[in-house]
Amino acid sequence: MYFKNLGHTIAFDLSEAGYEGYIVECRYKYSKSVGKYAVSMWLRRKDIDDRFRIEHQEIDTQYVSGTQDNIRDHIARIVEQACKIRFFDPYVERFEYTYKCFDLGDTLMEKERGVS
Repeated sequence: MYFKNLGHTIAFDLSEAGYEGYIVECRYKYSKSVGKYAVSMWLRRKDIDDRFRIEHQEIDTQYVSGTQDNIRDHIARIVEQACKIRFFDPYVERFEYTYKCFDLGDTLMEKERGVS
């Protein structure tokens, strides 16, 4: 079978930064052609298995300089800075909106099926 190497993943609990119940997962993989690590971020709520990809201005992957020994520290600094400038706010709002719509739709569908 064919497989796609997705690299490594590290997760940060965003609760201390004011995003109670949220985690950002950062996937990183070294790109030989660019000479840097390709990093993508995903937002996840602790009580829900779904993840939302964090894309900024149509860019879903950032390239970050680093070595195998320090790339996790570089990513941690990026996440810390993102929290300070409230970068995750619109993504949390979109996550909440999406699940509120789902809950309302689910309630409506259960009413139509006659389920209380």
